[in-house]
Amino acid sequence: MNHVRCLLVMAVVACGPVVRAQEKDPPKEFTNSVGMKFVWIPPGSFMMGSPKEEEGRMDDEVQHKVTLTKGFYMGVHLVTQEQWQAVMGNNPSFFGKGEKNLPVECVTWNHCQDFCKKSRAKDKSPYRLPTEAEWEFCCRAGTTTVFSFGDSISADQANFNGDEIYGKGKPGLRRKKTTPVGSFAANAWGLFDMHGNVWQWCQDFDGAYPRNDVVDPQGPMAGKERMMRGGCWGLGPVYLRSACRYHLQPGWGDDAIGLRVCFTPAKP
Repeated sequence: MNHVRCLLVMAVVACGPVVRAQEKDPPKEFTNSVGMKFVWIPPGSFMMGSPKEEEGRMDDEVQHKVTLTKGFYMGVHLVTQEQWQAVMGNNPSFFGKGEKNLPVECVTWNHCQDFCKKSRAKDKSPYRLPTEAEWEFCCRAGTTTVFSFGDSISADQANFNGDEIYGKGKPGLRRKKTTPVGSFAANAWGLFDMHGNVWQWCQDFDGAYPRNDVVDPQGPMAGKERMMRGGCWGLGPVYLRSACRYHLQPGWGDDAIGLRVCFTPAKP
């Protein structure tokens, strides 16, 4: 990872129409008061983890069936510096301060919790970090390939170290910095930057996957490190795989780590 450059309190924002869990047709998307966009993710099942033959596979990616019984709203984009500033009144980022639509970075998991807490108080909506299962479900967007774009990925599809290749991919641009959110094509569910740009903190503690089918997994009850997903601008494409897992101490933050926010609608 890169520089440790942040010591800031963090928060994630979201307000918008009142959304009830029992609504048959909840709004498919909305934009909150600070410009954060959310899209509705219906419940469903998928195979989490990676098959044994996947290139670059890690031992902790045990493939298993996951069922998510509740729909939820997922942030369309990574939280930006501008949105962070609007909620927190400061900007911890290393790259391009003041440059519109760059993702906020240099944020720890602990800061993210403060961010969500302040956002909940501000907007009366239950914002939080996604679970690992929710994140991978959204990243895959119905696909079973290595990436949501297929079994290889190019630097024209995501921000990563283009000097390195995966599968039948070809070398590409190495940008050495973050890029504005939405710079690349969205996946099939309308979510941007699920691969690359900055790592995204998840709610879960680090821990081994179960080997049986699970419903609404929340991860281990305790642990020392927290999970993050998605890879980043400074690493190769093997870390951008939909199944790739990474974990760090919750107090760690650097210029390759950001966040995305989600929430499950409250019951009426």
